[in-house]
Amino acid sequence: MAEINPDIDMTFNSEALPSFFRDVEIIGPADLELPKYRLAHARLNFGASPKTAEISAKSSPFLLMTKSVREIYKNNDFATIKNIEKNANDDLRSVYTNISNNGDKAWTKVKKNGKEFYMSWSNNGSIWAYTENMTVLNNATLNAQVQIGTYSKSNSILGIHTYTLSIPAVIAESAIAYIVARAVSGIIAEGLGFAIATFSLLLAQAASKVGLTGFSFAIRSSVVSAISSNLVFAIVFIGLQYLWNWLNRKYTIRLQIFNWDDKNSWKVNGQYLSNAKICGDNQELNFELPKMLKPGEAVTPPGFDPVEVLDTVCYYAIVVWENDNTFLQGCDMAIQVQKNDTEGFMWAFSCPRFTNNKQAANNGLEDPKAYLAQANWNSEPLGFRIRSTSRNNPVIFALDALSGAPDNLYNINIHINKEQNNNVAANYLLLK
Repeated sequence: MAEINPDIDMTFNSEALPSFFRDVEIIGPADLELPKYRLAHARLNFGASPKTAEISAKSSPFLLMTKSVREIYKNNDFATIKNIEKNANDDLRSVYTNISNNGDKAWTKVKKNGKEFYMSWSNNGSIWAYTENMTVLNNATLNAQVQIGTYSKSNSILGIHTYTLSIPAVIAESAIAYIVARAVSGIIAEGLGFAIATFSLLLAQAASKVGLTGFSFAIRSSVVSAISSNLVFAIVFIGLQYLWNWLNRKYTIRLQIFNWDDKNSWKVNGQYLSNAKICGDNQELNFELPKMLKPGEAVTPPGFDPVEVLDTVCYYAIVVWENDNTFLQGCDMAIQVQKNDTEGFMWAFSCPRFTNNKQAANNGLEDPKAYLAQANWNSEPLGFRIRSTSRNNPVIFALDALSGAPDNLYNINIHINKEQNNNVAANYLLLK
């Protein structure tokens, strides 16, 4: 675990919800709710035959943020971004630590407008599991969409990722929320070294706790990459400080992709790596970033009422690589980003051992291996832009340091369809 900063709020008051949740009833700790679930499910008599539930990712995660935070990210003001991440780290570290240390006792069942869900919180941050909707099919299969939401009060940033569960049984919304909450909690505790198989196992263990014995959870190979991306988001949110003790402090490359395009979805479809690997056991890169939403179209739990208005909904992806072999070696990677099957752009990054970092990007789709081999490295790697596809979508690329970054952690932001803004004069304003 990360060292605990004594200046960080470590208070957990199960008698009072934080100020950003209004008029929500506290029902009780999760560990006291479990016997009720087991009793209810025993009465349903599911039978002795084993049952398999499927889990997939509804979509990539998305961020809700204020207008001021949106502009900080869009203008790639890395100095301020790092302060935002530090604040979020301080807001959420105590919550994550509580979950890692206390398991079920860290989660509390709450209720508003007839909706029951689970939360864990401090005064300045919160994580919740909330069943957005359920559909019961004719064969008694339940399709449920469960969101995990994480909120940092200091800068009013909310991150949400949602999973779809297909369960061959009809059970309560709150029980489904608990199952996903406990599984994601286990991944948070494990850190970026998690295995996808562990997520399936944790789901089954949580299902057993609520009395769904004999359940296993299957993840189809076609959705592994999207689920892995969501789990990385669950661990990292917008900062890596909480995880520094889990990373081995080799070269760590964090790529963040923001889709500001309100007309088109974009897909990251394939990569080529040289002496690099994705943190975690999934080495595939294949997920979709849906088009940007209007704020009112985002689903949040009943009672969530942040201090500041969250006016932007942006689908977002985060990929964390590290170098594989460390002796006198850096790492390189290239990815393909598609708007459709025939249009998109390429991006490559090189983190050499003894020279400055390099970036390249070009309109058009190519094989990532071939693109990396012949990359035309941009002369301004800290920041540049291209236009992509027949719609001439602007794409902005920003890097926080050429070399010598603290802890060898380098951050790259890619903004798809970022509109122009000439009002911010900063070293990383990239509108050339």
